[in-house]
Amino acid sequence: MKFLYPQFLWALLVLAIPIIIHLFNFKKYKTLYFSSLSFIKHVDQKTRSTQRLKHLLILAMRLLAFIFIVIAFAQPYFPTEKEGLDSKKSILCFYIDNSFSMQAHGPEGELLSEAREKVKDIIESSAMDTRFLIGTNEMSGREERLLNRRQAFEKIDEIQLCPLPRSLSKVLDWQMEVLKDLRAETKTRVNHFIFSDFQRAGVEEINPSKDNTTYFPTRLIPEKKGNVCIDSVWFTSPIHQIGTSKELNIRVANFQDESIENLELKIKIESYEKTVFIDVPSQRTTTTAVSFTDKSAGVKKGEINVVDEHVLFDDTYYISYEVEEHSNVFIIDGEDAITGLHIVYEINDFYNTQIKKSTEVTKEDFKQQDIVIINGVNTISSGLGMYLNEFMSTGGSVTLFPGKTPNLKAWNVLLSKNQLPLLGETVRSGNRIKTLNYADPFFDGVFESKPKDLNLPSVSSTFRAIKSNIRSTDLIILQNGLPLLSYCQSKGNAFMFYSSIHEDFGNFSRDALFTTILLRSAELSKRKQPLAIDIGSDAQFPLFKKNDSKNAIHLKGNGLDFIPQINEIGGVKYLTINKMDNFTQLLAGNFLIASNKILGSISLNYNRSESKLNYYSPKEVQKMFAGTEFEYNEISSKSALSTENIGKPFSYWKICIVLTLIFVLSEMVLVRIFK
Repeated sequence: MKFLYPQFLWALLVLAIPIIIHLFNFKKYKTLYFSSLSFIKHVDQKTRSTQRLKHLLILAMRLLAFIFIVIAFAQPYFPTEKEGLDSKKSILCFYIDNSFSMQAHGPEGELLSEAREKVKDIIESSAMDTRFLIGTNEMSGREERLLNRRQAFEKIDEIQLCPLPRSLSKVLDWQMEVLKDLRAETKTRVNHFIFSDFQRAGVEEINPSKDNTTYFPTRLIPEKKGNVCIDSVWFTSPIHQIGTSKELNIRVANFQDESIENLELKIKIESYEKTVFIDVPSQRTTTTAVSFTDKSAGVKKGEINVVDEHVLFDDTYYISYEVEEHSNVFIIDGEDAITGLHIVYEINDFYNTQIKKSTEVTKEDFKQQDIVIINGVNTISSGLGMYLNEFMSTGGSVTLFPGKTPNLKAWNVLLSKNQLPLLGETVRSGNRIKTLNYADPFFDGVFESKPKDLNLPSVSSTFRAIKSNIRSTDLIILQNGLPLLSYCQSKGNAFMFYSSIHEDFGNFSRDALFTTILLRSAELSKRKQPLAIDIGSDAQFPLFKKNDSKNAIHLKGNGLDFIPQINEIGGVKYLTINKMDNFTQLLAGNFLIASNKILGSISLNYNRSESKLNYYSPKEVQKMFAGTEFEYNEISSKSALSTENIGKPFSYWKICIVLTLIFVLSEMVLVRIFK
């Protein structure tokens, strides 16, 4: 037998007190008066025997009652093989899943609240000297230390929903590593409690430890398993100009078993507000679109909200974008450049143009530019090629018009880097334009209709486009089947014209189609920032505005003001938030980017990976822990977790209390009988 609180056994020394009292009572004498002395001897013998038996029985009852009340406080138990370790070194390890799916409601409220209360119950009923390790999806340094009871309660009260989706395997591996360091010099048994809804999106194959660890996977079951969320938001056209109508697309997902009619959707972008009602089929998505026009330049912030009463984290989607007053065009002239190309842009006040010879270009020239036009360059030098590649890697776009005698090797290095067909030999036949790729967004809004018999220009010579493992799209196709204009889209756009616009190759540069190519490529090449990024993702937010201030860049919003991590690539600063120490403080919303002035806005949203509430079954959860010592539990409206004896030895102290009461009652009966 062992005791959870052996220090209480020192109270058994107090048993000497009733023994001493009884010994003194035995020595007391009492004078008896009798009418006849003949009865004295008989009465004295009878009284002495009766009193001695009475005193001994009462003393025994009192001693036994006191002994068992002391033992009850010491809480005796018989250790089993797995409980035979030193109780003073016991550790209770908890993982409380605080992902957003735990926002669903169970029989006693939010699942996360239920988990917190059950953990408190287990801690309350544990031994006073038990140590606790409490982990969540935060996985920060603050969760790598053992806590006493008071600290554990404080930690549990601080746990809130975390925007970071973590896999169960990752959390358990992390906690096992922490425990490995904490119990490096002992063989402490660990009772590992896991409170989660065991949603499929957050659980991968786990590898639980089998070394002195007993697992208690506890599955919290929501009363309602459906959910409605805003899946994604995007603009049909990337063009954001003053007075230009734009179409915003909103995709809503219904993860319920019933279809929804007239679901309320609220859109608010600056002063524009609109409410629409949509129907969403069961287990399907529906996309709706709204159109509006920006009447002023500047940063625009908005939010789209769907009315839902169940899981709320994915009901709002935040967006932000910027309507620019100008777009910057950088023209690089080569040996065979045509004159007057800049006039196409200067007619429109929206464009600011800069012109330089290819031999005079420096790295600084590419900063703040949106699109670069290569005008008649024959040889792409290594320096120019490096500048162009770096510019495109930061979201910039290029339109390439080679000279009459391009250096194929130098040009193909650039084209290969940007997934465009390589330049081949000169082709002098079949160079009349056959068709335009009307299906591509490049030609959206360019023509009122899509006629097949257009009076299209021709070129006298082209360069064969060699396609090999590339992912470009042809926009203009010649009669010989070769492309005249192709493009590839990555972070920016790369347009390639497979001929020369020099007059020796024809009069294509005088045709309206050439002007269309220049304007349309510039419209689609405004360097764009993402509408939003997910909290915790590796996405980086580019900051294209020039910032000469030496002050740190801050993100401000939702009552927070913090400095994000900043990387610089090709003269462009990239903000990232995936290195924050405490994601639990970071809420979705629109944040201003500021230094000594406002530099823009960034919208943060919660990851939607847990929007579809799809859970593992009890058998599947138990299978995860096969081969280990585990005890499966679940909490639902029909069943509840009993924490009274979970992970604890049998409570013999209750039997001791019952025996104490029996001996106290026995003493009372003896006193009354021998009165």
